[in-house]
Amino acid sequence: MMLGTKGVDGVPKLYPWDYHSDLTAARLVEIAKLLRQGRHDAVDRHDDTIGDDNWVLGVRAYNCGKFRVMQAHDSGNHSWLTIINPSLQFIFAIGHVPVRFYRGDADDPSEKTCRIAYPELTQLAIAFQEEENDEMVFRFAVETYYDGSVDTIKFVGLRHKQAVLTWEIPLQLGEVVRFPLTVVAHDEGTELAAPMVGLLVDDEGVANEDG
Repeated sequence: MMLGTKGVDGVPKLYPWDYHSDLTAARLVEIAKLLRQGRHDAVDRHDDTIGDDNWVLGVRAYNCGKFRVMQAHDSGNHSWLTIINPSLQFIFAIGHVPVRFYRGDADDPSEKTCRIAYPELTQLAIAFQEEENDEMVFRFAVETYYDGSVDTIKFVGLRHKQAVLTWEIPLQLGEVVRFPLTVVAHDEGTELAAPMVGLLVDDEGVANEDG
């Protein structure tokens, strides 16, 4: 669903790039793939036989998504990606526009999701210095299946706790963004188990993971 608002010229704003030119489709897709991979990393490692529950999955999924975005930034291959706040209240920027991510419905954001952190507010003033932004914030909403795996990821523009922009990011199934893992040397003669290969599934009812 796309609600949109009207610009100063009266033309409806229906897409993220209508609000800011830095919010290109290619960049949003790239970030969404990173978030999807991070959540699937967490789902793949979830083990209820050792006490993992939905809370554990939610925390791990958020941290893994954050890690993937920071890893992409540190790779130096995304000049448009910057990290504003690397803490648990994770904020990054696409071009000049600050964004955050959360797990939940795009059309029903929580109070925490809508909250604007000071670093985010400062960056919004820079990104929208030539027009009235009216405290609009941008989020990636990660919507999941009952088991926690990614269903869809939507880019959302929130104003006064209402979604005025909702754009479903067109992810192609099976296409995953990967970065090389650090290889840890083992003593000679140590045998490693064969890696598990297969489709990733997720878990149910994860607690809301706002940054």
